[in-house]
Amino acid sequence: MLYKVDAANARDVWTVGSRRFGEPYAGHFDGETWTSHTPWAAPSGTSDLLDVAATGCGRALLVGHDGGRPLVVEGDTRRFSRVTVPGTEGVNGVLRAVSRTRDGAVFAAGDRYVAAAPYPEPMIVQRVGGSWRVAAIPPIASVQLTGVWARSSTDAWAVGTQDFDTSPKPVILHWNGRTWQRVAGPAPAGRAYAVAGDANGNVWISGTNPIPPYVEYPGTLLLRYTGGRWSVAYGPKVAGNDPHLDALANIPGTSSFWGSGAASVDGFRLTGVIERTG
Repeated sequence: MLYKVDAANARDVWTVGSRRFGEPYAGHFDGETWTSHTPWAAPSGTSDLLDVAATGCGRALLVGHDGGRPLVVEGDTRRFSRVTVPGTEGVNGVLRAVSRTRDGAVFAAGDRYVAAAPYPEPMIVQRVGGSWRVAAIPPIASVQLTGVWARSSTDAWAVGTQDFDTSPKPVILHWNGRTWQRVAGPAPAGRAYAVAGDANGNVWISGTNPIPPYVEYPGTLLLRYTGGRWSVAYGPKVAGNDPHLDALANIPGTSSFWGSGAASVDGFRLTGVIERTG
């Protein structure tokens, strides 16, 4: 099973997932062939690699969890090693998304459990200026962060969902180079899955937005931030059902985006969905 993919260019592509029996897996494409790799050796079902950022020259950063602990792995097709992130020792958590900028900054987002709290709180680790650290972010209870995207070391976004198993609400966080702040988006209810932006200042967030009493969905939720303003759009339904997009990517040199995800068909069967902004 493959989870995420990222490319430095057409001859340097990485994907991550799990093998048949649950062992962590990474694949690399050099423009002609795919090669398989085991960047983190772990017993079946104990660890996951959930996202990857291709960093160029055959190198990549991979994130996930190892036995319930946040995991960052870095390397190339020959050798990978675990990255030590101060402040994550003994933390019960997971990193679900990672993004790297052209100026070398790295942001990884997920969640962690603190003390005896029954629900997680958001967690972001970042490498800005060469050093890894756990970012100071606003305390928000019962949150899973599932998406992160960074334009530069001074402009990054992370998204997820608060109260994800009861009355879900989108969570949007922004990094301005000094602090992370929660941003009030235009959708008070629903889930936020993925975020991506372009060189022109546009940022898109995908999710779902239920209408009270939360049994009707108008389609894929798409939030757009541009020129300091938010707007809401909805993607098409699939066979009358409501898809969700858990991955977004900008088409370089344009303000268009691709999104991928799934929709439930016939009440139980999942079908893959790919959408594109106009």
